[in-house]
Amino acid sequence: MTTNPPQAHAFLLDVAWKLLQKADRATGERNVRLRLDEKTVPSLYQLTDGDALRLHELLIEELAASGWIRLHMSPQREFAGFLERAPVLELLDFASLASWAKFESRKEAWDRQLLGYLNRVPENSLGVYRDALIGYFARNPLPALQGLPHEEVLSCVVELASVCQSAIRLPLRELSAKIFHGRSKVLDNRGELLRLLGASDGQFYEPPVQLLTSAPPDFTQALFVENLVTFERMADTEDARWRGIALVFASGFRGSARRLRKPDGSTIYIRARRGGGTDASPAALSRWLYDGDAIPVRFFGDLDYSGINILSSLREVFPSTQAWRPGYQYLAQLLCMGGGHLPDMADKEGQVEGVATGCDFSDKVLVPLMRATGRFVDQEAFVVAD
Repeated sequence: MTTNPPQAHAFLLDVAWKLLQKADRATGERNVRLRLDEKTVPSLYQLTDGDALRLHELLIEELAASGWIRLHMSPQREFAGFLERAPVLELLDFASLASWAKFESRKEAWDRQLLGYLNRVPENSLGVYRDALIGYFARNPLPALQGLPHEEVLSCVVELASVCQSAIRLPLRELSAKIFHGRSKVLDNRGELLRLLGASDGQFYEPPVQLLTSAPPDFTQALFVENLVTFERMADTEDARWRGIALVFASGFRGSARRLRKPDGSTIYIRARRGGGTDASPAALSRWLYDGDAIPVRFFGDLDYSGINILSSLREVFPSTQAWRPGYQYLAQLLCMGGGHLPDMADKEGQVEGVATGCDFSDKVLVPLMRATGRFVDQEAFVVAD
């Protein structure tokens, strides 16, 4: 937050609230923008005095200097004034602007009202869990329930506590859908809430990770492929670069889940080869995955920070995992020749560089290359067959 916040002028507060309200309604991840046109800020276009208009222009520039917003305008041209340059405000820092403007989001208002409601209900409504639940919701709101009547939320929580204290075992998302009227993801990453309500370890469980494999019977290496299109193309193509390798597809980060190597935590599916040929047996794949058969493991995904983070997570499950050189060298060459894309061209501007993976090729070649070029390449750019 700026050390010199802008003055709380009524015009600036009005503009800030309109920008914040638009952001509060937005569902995407891109920065919200507000056009300062006649429909949005009619008062600005009703100014007839040049000095007054210049004052309002300076106020907007002062707000932009805070760093909370960015002011965009069309290029300067002769005789074009501030309004003729189509000014647009882009929101960069919701929290700081909201604090300055004393704006409360709909979510914050609903969370505050829910806590007030729970503090007013009789103690026997939630039993011994009442104070602990209020403390939990104060720290960890439930945005998926925003807007529901508070009485309905209370009823759902009471029913959830009843199931937690029973011996019933259910998949986690089935439990969530059962309790929260078809909302299957409310309880994702809510282990603390379940334990608080009396659930036992393993009572509510995640579905097994589904591994799609294409492997020859004598495979000597396993290669995790991040994207399905590339996996399918490689599985259908005979190529020396992956001959004797078990190809494995497990979508995104799910492929690095620790339950991957537990028989009740993953399921192996064998993809039939369209060109015929013998596939590895389920027993051979199970020995590698569950019994710890020591074969090299490699990972090939997008050449972006998210892909490298998947590699890092996969190394927590298979500590010797390395980036697959044939694939990544091809993508790296595209970057070196000026190819690839800027992060904001593929909705990847939010990706951040993680800690070192422990794979030398990734840490010393791939990540520095992305850092130097400022560009990424999607895995699908890899040419399977020329």
